[in-house]
Amino acid sequence: MNTWFFYRTLCCLSIMSFAFVSITVNAEEVELGKTAPPPSYAKSAELFGLLINDLSQEEFEKHLRSMGMSPYPSYQAGKANYSLGDKGILGIRQISVHYNNYNFVERIELHGMVENVKQRSSLGNLLFKKYGPPMAGFVKDGFGRAQWRFADGTLVELHNTTYEVSISYRDLIPKRKSVSGEINVQALKDRL
Repeated sequence: MNTWFFYRTLCCLSIMSFAFVSITVNAEEVELGKTAPPPSYAKSAELFGLLINDLSQEEFEKHLRSMGMSPYPSYQAGKANYSLGDKGILGIRQISVHYNNYNFVERIELHGMVENVKQRSSLGNLLFKKYGPPMAGFVKDGFGRAQWRFADGTLVELHNTTYEVSISYRDLIPKRKSVSGEINVQALKDRL
């Protein structure tokens, strides 16, 4: 009978020790899950390290010049075009920038024929990692049509379902220069 009692006690202790180890491991996993920070996504549309919200033409063009880019003629008022070279950035070779009447960015479009599937996938994945899940549309394996809207009035759109790829950055409420409300009497006098 002592052997039976000893065997039974040993089994119970083994089961209890296994349960204790299991509970300890699960508690550590739960604690680790709590300490891991949530993914951090950009809170505003940005391109080449510049925030799109209230971005002036002067500031944007200065930044592009520092990157070695200069515009080529577009023959449209308020629009500038840039080339990103033969290889481009992940296959995107052109940038079109539209400014409002006050010389602030309204829209920046990156576009081009991207035949390399890995580059196309990388474009969508890059935006997904930067901005998180889209507000509208989808991005699956880097491909899709998606839209990210931000509280500051900016928007990013991805069109990546065919070889013709475009990424659009927009300031939905671009800055405008305010009118002072003062009348320049001298300028009026000179006109007469």
